[in-house]
Amino acid sequence: MPRTSTYETVLDAGQFTPTQLGTTAVGRLAFQAGARWLRDHVCSHRALVAEHRVGFVLWSWQLEYASPLGFLDADAALVDVRARLRGPASSQLEVEMTLRGPAGVAVRTRGASVPLRLGGDQALSGTPAPLPGTLVAAFEDDEFERSPHRSAVRALRARFERDGERLAAGTTSYRVHRHHCEVADQWYWAETLGFAAGAREELVRRHGRSAPELRRALADGIRRVDVTWLRSGQLWDLLEIRSTAYRHGDELAFVHEIGLAEDDGGPCALVVERI
Repeated sequence: MPRTSTYETVLDAGQFTPTQLGTTAVGRLAFQAGARWLRDHVCSHRALVAEHRVGFVLWSWQLEYASPLGFLDADAALVDVRARLRGPASSQLEVEMTLRGPAGVAVRTRGASVPLRLGGDQALSGTPAPLPGTLVAAFEDDEFERSPHRSAVRALRARFERDGERLAAGTTSYRVHRHHCEVADQWYWAETLGFAAGAREELVRRHGRSAPELRRALADGIRRVDVTWLRSGQLWDLLEIRSTAYRHGDELAFVHEIGLAEDDGGPCALVVERI
């Protein structure tokens, strides 16, 4: 059984919307959980970067809300996190987190990152490279999985485009500022969840009168989020988020393509939110 790190995290009002833990807050908790597991069982995130010249770039992440958890329900929640190496030559690090409140597991997340060999500059730029053997050796036998983690985002988007009923579409712009960034002055991945959430709310504001079903996205909260990152946004980039809402059976879905304004190099990230 893969090793698990378990600890308590204090909850505060800023992490919650009126309906649930906010997606960005969950992203931050998941990132810290992964850093906690690495510190407990391999080495700290700081040591990875400063001593081993190794970084990780997140490319796939899923969030599932399992049971209700509101700000008034608990002072703290219990975090369980475990990790393993996946794919040929241990080319991915997969981290799974659960967050438990009084009603049981409230949130589940799973993320997959690709290791980088860092060049040593302040931007923490790097190229994909196998994890050094000294770090691989810190993982136990049952913390390896030969099959790679696969992202479901493109298949989800194709399914909604093919089989869903399009309800609304629109574009929202954001500038990447320093409070959206991490130490390397590129966007902190969890902030892209907030960009998508803001774009969803704008779509509901603009089209909620003509398509009342969209209002469920504010009244009921989110059930699941799937994300893939294809390239990073940098400090002061102007982002353009193209959002489309679909009805698919009983499901309401929002598909967000986050790219750079006036740039045809393809999307930086794809986010699918489901109600």
